[in-house]
Amino acid sequence: MGMASSTDGVPSSFAAGGADSYTNPTPRGRRSSDEEAASSAPPEHTTLTRRELLLGGGLAAACAAPISAQPAARSVVVATVSSGYQEGLEQLAREYEALVPGVRVKIQIMPVNGYETWLRTQIPAGGANAPDLFNANYAWGLYERGLMVNLSPYLAAHNPHTGLPWIRTLNAQFLERFKTGGDVSFIPLDFIEIGFYYNADLFLRMGLREPKTWEEMLATAARIQQAGIIPFAVPGNADSYWSGTVGWIARFFSDAYTRPWVPLVMARPGDWNYDAKRNGHFHLDLKDPYNDAYVVLNTERILAAVRDRVIGVNNGRFAEAYTRIRQFARYWQRGFDGASSQTAYNLFLTGRAAILLETSALISQLLRDMADLPARYRFRWSIFPVPPMTMSAYHIPPFRGVGGPGTVFGVVKKDPAQVRLVVDFLMFLTTPRAARILVDQAYRHHKPLNGPMLIPGAKLPEELAHYFRPFQNRGFEKLSFRGLLDEQQSIWEWTVWAQRYMEDLISLPEFLRRYERTLLQAVPRIIAMQHLDMNPRTKDLQP
Repeated sequence: MGMASSTDGVPSSFAAGGADSYTNPTPRGRRSSDEEAASSAPPEHTTLTRRELLLGGGLAAACAAPISAQPAARSVVVATVSSGYQEGLEQLAREYEALVPGVRVKIQIMPVNGYETWLRTQIPAGGANAPDLFNANYAWGLYERGLMVNLSPYLAAHNPHTGLPWIRTLNAQFLERFKTGGDVSFIPLDFIEIGFYYNADLFLRMGLREPKTWEEMLATAARIQQAGIIPFAVPGNADSYWSGTVGWIARFFSDAYTRPWVPLVMARPGDWNYDAKRNGHFHLDLKDPYNDAYVVLNTERILAAVRDRVIGVNNGRFAEAYTRIRQFARYWQRGFDGASSQTAYNLFLTGRAAILLETSALISQLLRDMADLPARYRFRWSIFPVPPMTMSAYHIPPFRGVGGPGTVFGVVKKDPAQVRLVVDFLMFLTTPRAARILVDQAYRHHKPLNGPMLIPGAKLPEELAHYFRPFQNRGFEKLSFRGLLDEQQSIWEWTVWAQRYMEDLISLPEFLRRYERTLLQAVPRIIAMQHLDMNPRTKDLQP
């Protein structure tokens, strides 16, 4: 029996605590999507005015004149940790208040520390302290508990602020990829991904170009090293393995080497989560980075395959992968183990290291920090994507992205009129014009941005658009075997063994044996934690 899960059933993110909880929220029992739609969303095809929307009629099907609010003043509370968008959110809040008299939009910028605890306390309790919009990726499981709105029925309705169906100003690919149990439980505004930042002035002086293959990148690193410069600045402390740079490297290697396993663990006809539209005509195509993006995996098939040793890591495939990672590490700074991400960044910023693997969120900070340096220390920089490996006994496909949505907003389930008001504000917030305001204000105030916007038609400042391009069109990681299915103990054990292997404290064969044992020991823990009966044809819900 399987549990309700995300589209792919395998986690992927930059979240702290393993970085693997992003697309695999812990499922729990909840009402069906049909029941939820009936209670909190209108039919998809309605022809109601904006006034009717607030009076309880439903979503408008076309653009209309500004609406009048209900007699009793209403408010929309946005509680977010996305401080980079603060000025833009405040501007849009005031514009919406002018558009809809009688409505007050409150923007609450929350600290990251304690945010999840606050959400898990306030939202279930309801009442005035519960927000309307929040960063849904900080409190997985609330949707499964019936505390959030299923936004799927709203997507085909017209956005009254654009005159177009709402889905036209959203990234349908991300919505489909990151569904929760088949439902759209949040709306992403932007996404975050990793890439290689490099000192363009140094490359020019040495006659180097952006590498197009992994092998070319290592050859470039060798030339840089021979010149007495650190090729790559890499943090090597436990955090880097757990939720940072080394963890990202392990993840994009793991994904590339395990793509042939997707057909083994995908949901099949008769499985509780089989989707004929997604899985029925799937044929593995390693040349297409998005080939398996929408394929539904079955958690119990993954667990059974590991338990029965149909798939595993103590084999030639993973031996090659981790040998290549160790070869890559030859070009990291001496004594990288124990180094923090700040140490690695400082090596790059001061010109002592030529290349830095980081997220798209670094762009704003690097622009600001470079401008603050004395002129003689500044350098031009650019970014290249993780290049493909062309020499492998296993003919692995190009490396894919390990990121995902950055700022995502979920809607807290309240009374139907309030839900309609909040969804209307969210529609207002996800127009191309609003997206440009969010970015422009962040850019003007030197605030951090996660990465490219996910609002089609949003025009960005050319400098930002230039830097964001290498992070796009990379595909998504599907299977990640640092630990097993976001089981945190297994991720931590992998962190310990991998760190010892990279520090040459244990051999590759010993590392792979311990790695395999970690996965096998995680299987019964996951079965117990998720109350699985290991029958993929029936669906289990936690009590």
